[in-house]
Amino acid sequence: MLADDECLMIPYQIGDVFISHSQEETQDMLEEAKKTLQEEIDTLECRVASIQRVLADLKVQLYAKFGSNINLEADES
Repeated sequence: MLADDECLMIPYQIGDVFISHSQEETQDMLEEAKKTLQEEIDTLECRVASIQRVLADLKVQLYAKFGSNINLEADES
C-alpha cells in the first residue's frame, strides 16, 4: 500500500495547466507556495500599516487647520 502512495501522481495547477507530480514534490511545491504567499501578505500588511500612519498624520493636520468644520470619520452605517 505504501508503494502505491509513492507512485501516486497528484495534479498541481500552474497557471492554466495541471502538471502531475509525486506526493512529495507536490507537498514541497505547496509549502513553497504557502511561504511565498505569507511573505507577500506580510509585505502588504506592512504597507497597510504605513499608509494608515500617513492617513492618521494627515487627519491630525487637517483637523488642526479646519477644526470641526471638516468630517474625516468614516460612516459606520
